[in-house]
Amino acid sequence: MSEKLANPAPLGLMGFGMTTVLLNLHNAGFYPLGSMILAMGLVYGGLAQVIPV
Repeated sequence: MSEKLANPAPLGLMGFGMTTVLLNLHNAGFYPLGSMILAMGLVYGGLAQVIPV
């Protein structure tokens, strides 16, 4: 039985895209900069890829 490993690339790309959209909404003045945007950048952007599945 072969060992299957998870692919972190989709999670990283989704996190990068969502964080970019939120930061662009903040730069356009539609949304205030809050802890949610910073937390998404940390958790989805890099921290979640380090956690082994």
